[in-house]
Amino acid sequence: MGNTVKPGMSPVEIATLHYELLMKDDRDEWLKTFRKHHRDQVDRYGSSPDLYWRTGRKYVDKLGYSYKFKLVDEKYSTDDHKKIFFHRLSKEGKPQGSGQVPIHIRKDEEDNDEWRVDVASW
Repeated sequence: MGNTVKPGMSPVEIATLHYELLMKDDRDEWLKTFRKHHRDQVDRYGSSPDLYWRTGRKYVDKLGYSYKFKLVDEKYSTDDHKKIFFHRLSKEGKPQGSGQVPIHIRKDEEDNDEWRVDVASW
């Protein structure tokens, strides 16, 4: 898949890239995985991207967590929204907490209807 946002990425690809970039500490490219509305707020302390980055990096740096695709929750997905779950794993590869982390991907009407992250969690 590579480590950059490209036109036409699927919901699973953009969600997976979102976590890969977080783990690689590539904030600039990671921001491109978000809907434009969120990218426009990136420099505001406490905004969604600011909070997601600080929290996510803390989990990766201090706790050694990693994230691996689990499944698309079709029950709560539509044509323009996908709810996707990832495994949250410890340094040893064991599930942490509930063991599943949801991320919501939506088509972004401000970005050529590309799939982008709307709500993430760690």
